[in-house]
Amino acid sequence: MSRVLLIFITGLLLFSCESKMEKTASPEDLFAGKHIPSSIKYANLFDLYEYDGVRKIVIHSPFSDSLTSELFYLVDSSKYSRYKSFRNVLPFPLKNIAVLSATQLNAINKLGLTDKVSGIADAKYISDSTINRHLVSGKTEEVSVNGQLFVEKTIMLNPQAIFFSPYQQNQSLPLKGTIKVVPFFDFMESDPLGRAEWIKFTAAFIGKEKRANTLFAIIEKEYLQLEKAASSVHKKPSVFSGKYFNGQWFVPGGQSYMAQMFDAAGANYIWKDDSSRNSIALDFEVVVQKAQHADYWRILGGLSDKNPYENLLSENPLYKHFKAFEKHQIIYCNPSKTSYFEKATLEPHIVLKDFIFAFHPELFPGYQPVYYNVLP
Repeated sequence: MSRVLLIFITGLLLFSCESKMEKTASPEDLFAGKHIPSSIKYANLFDLYEYDGVRKIVIHSPFSDSLTSELFYLVDSSKYSRYKSFRNVLPFPLKNIAVLSATQLNAINKLGLTDKVSGIADAKYISDSTINRHLVSGKTEEVSVNGQLFVEKTIMLNPQAIFFSPYQQNQSLPLKGTIKVVPFFDFMESDPLGRAEWIKFTAAFIGKEKRANTLFAIIEKEYLQLEKAASSVHKKPSVFSGKYFNGQWFVPGGQSYMAQMFDAAGANYIWKDDSSRNSIALDFEVVVQKAQHADYWRILGGLSDKNPYENLLSENPLYKHFKAFEKHQIIYCNPSKTSYFEKATLEPHIVLKDFIFAFHPELFPGYQPVYYNVLP
């Protein structure tokens, strides 16, 4: 009897150990040894995988060619208890989040899930009517102003995750692990469709993948159709961008978002041969030498609505030497009136059409630009 009892107890112990091993298996084990392609087409800074009810989100660092910035697993509620002890595992879908960027908030708004947002940043710049109503009612709180996070208020709201945009390597939030922090690098994507594809990133956390895929398919189709239309032009006007500020002129790199937008719009960006995806700091004399005879000049913000050309001359009288200034061919966007920083990331097709109309108005007669207009 004692021998039979010993075998029985040993069997129970082995079964118990195996059960514990099953319960504590890493979510990565689900993906080990399996070839599961990412569902992302244009974005370079995140990948999305899904298997057996678990979503794996890999966020690539824009500050390094080899490092992964973060890794998150979104687990359906029926399986969450099995994996919740592991780092960066979140229940799917999230029901309470905070966002520190207007572009992130815009994506959530387009997905119809503003009710999930408990905290936002810089409320005075938000134009969305639903969020503004939630701010008045107290359903949503302002948790950050000018980059300063209100830590105690954020912790009291207890969001399951907070999305923020790190502009420097190793930049973090002072939350000391109390809330999952999700880096959001849409602004570092150089491909206009790559930026827009970050709506899939947002949807992966809050459960609107089908809606995001549908919205992105519409954006992609319209953008590619417009790009094809602009490719038929016989003459490409030249264009440059930016303004002189604090002793330097920052121009978009030749592989940047704006450079790709100019190319898609049928224009010849004069710094297209540069290899940078970021802005380049140049002396005024260098810009004058290269851009003096360019056909168009693109400017984002910083001009008065009345007499913008006089406004430019008051900033720097040397601007009058640019052909684009002389010919009144400045393409301008007023972000405060157009909500450009809030909405344009998810509307690259509209921005592209604005530029095509500026460079080649004959392609879309009667079109009314949304963001960019040629200043008369």
